[in-house]
Amino acid sequence: MDLLLKGGWVVTAERVEQADVAIKGEKIAAVGADLTAEGAVVRDVTGKYIMPGAIDAHVHYQMPIGELMTADDWFTGTRLAACGGVTTVIDYAEPASPAESLTASLNKRLDEAREQACVDYGLHQVVLPGQEEDEAELKAVVDKGVTSFKVFTTYAQRLSLAAIGRLLKIARRLGALVTVHCEDHEIVTAKREELIAAGRTDPAYHALSRPATAEVKAIQDVIALAGEAGAPVYIVHVSTMGGAEAIAAARSKGQQVYGETCPHYLLLTGDKYAGPDSRLYLMCPPLRTAADNESLWRHLAAGALQVVATDHCSYSREQKAAGTAFYNTPSGVPGTETLLPLLYSFGVRNGWLTLPQLVRVLSTNPARLFGLYPRKGSLRPGSDADVVIFDPRRQITLTAANLHSAAGYTVFEGFNLLGYPEATYLRGRLIYDHGRFLGQAGQGRFIPGRV
Repeated sequence: MDLLLKGGWVVTAERVEQADVAIKGEKIAAVGADLTAEGAVVRDVTGKYIMPGAIDAHVHYQMPIGELMTADDWFTGTRLAACGGVTTVIDYAEPASPAESLTASLNKRLDEAREQACVDYGLHQVVLPGQEEDEAELKAVVDKGVTSFKVFTTYAQRLSLAAIGRLLKIARRLGALVTVHCEDHEIVTAKREELIAAGRTDPAYHALSRPATAEVKAIQDVIALAGEAGAPVYIVHVSTMGGAEAIAAARSKGQQVYGETCPHYLLLTGDKYAGPDSRLYLMCPPLRTAADNESLWRHLAAGALQVVATDHCSYSREQKAAGTAFYNTPSGVPGTETLLPLLYSFGVRNGWLTLPQLVRVLSTNPARLFGLYPRKGSLRPGSDADVVIFDPRRQITLTAANLHSAAGYTVFEGFNLLGYPEATYLRGRLIYDHGRFLGQAGQGRFIPGRV
C-alpha cells in the first residue's frame, strides 16, 4: 500500500461507516476497519469524512461566445475544481457551425484540455441542426467515449422538436443519453420582444424575459418526445417548481427521465436582479423564487432530481459590466469550487439530504448516468482513488478572495459555511491540502464513458 487514510468516516452512496481506506498506486485497494499497511504513508483523518471525489457534470471552461471567451480556461477551471473537492468535470464539445463535424469538434476540445487539465474530465457532444441525422458521426462520437449528446430548444443552435425526436431514437440505438437545455423558444422570443418594445431592457428584467412557463413547457414537450421514442432523457439545470414536477410525474409512470439542478437555483432568488450587481447574476435560465428553491430541494431529497451540477460558465466583472441590457450581458456564473461545500452546508446540515444522498447527487449518480461508474463515483476496491477528505467542523465565509475563479467574484459572496474540503486526491495523488493547490496542468486525463 502507498497511502492509508486512518480513522475517518467513509461516506458512500449507500452508507456512512467508520473505516480506513487503503490506496495502492492510482486505485482504491481496500476499505475496512483497522486496516494496516506496512510502509504506507498514514494520514490521520479522525473526525473527517472520506468521500469519493465530486463530479461536476455540467461545466463550460474556455468556451467562446461570439468575440468573448469565458474567464476560466481548462487550467484555472480544473484547478478551482480540485480546490473544491471536484475530481472529475464534464465539459462540452460544440461544433463552430453545422458544417464542422462532430468528431472534429470533439478532437479539438480534447486537444485543448490535454495539456491544461488538473483533474480528470469527460465531454458531452453538442449536436447542431442537421447533425442529428448523421448516425455514423454520432456513433463515432460514442465510440470515442462520449456517451451523451447536448441539444437546445432555444438559441441559434436550437433543434426543432422533430429533430430532437430523431436524435432520441438514434441515441437509444447507440446506448447514449440525450441531455436538453429546456426553454421554449417562442415564449422566450415573444417576451423578449415585448420587453424591448416597452423599453424595459435593463439587466433587472432578465428573469421576466425568460419566464418559468418557458422552461416548464419545453420540459413537458421533451418528456413527451422521449416517451414516444422509448429513450431516456436528461434535463439540465432545472430551475422551476413546474419543471421538477413534470420530471417527477414522468418518473412516477416509469419513464426514464433524469433531472439536474444547480446550487444557485437552490439557494438564490430573482431578487438579485434588483440589486446594483444584477449583471453578475445573469444566467440562463434565470434565478426564480423562494417557492421554486424549496420545491427543488424537495424533489432532490425525494430522488426526482438525480444530479446537482454547476453550469460553471464564468465571466469577469469587466465582461459582465460591458453588457447594457439583459439580452447582451454575458450569461453565466462561476460555481464548481463551491459545489460540494454548499450542498453539505445547506443540504445536509439543513436536513434536506443525508450524507449518502449527498454522495449520490454529486458523485455516484453522474458517474452512472455518463458511463464513468465504477471507475469514478465510488470508493470500492479497484475504483480510481479520487478521494475528498471533508472537515465537517471547518467554518468559512465564502468570498472572491478565498476562491480561485478567474472571474474574480462569486454569487455566494458572504455565505457562511460549516464544513469544507480539507484535501483532494486525484487517482491517489494529493492535489489540494489545507488551502494549497498541489497539482499541475496536464495531470488530468480524459475518461471515456461506457455505454
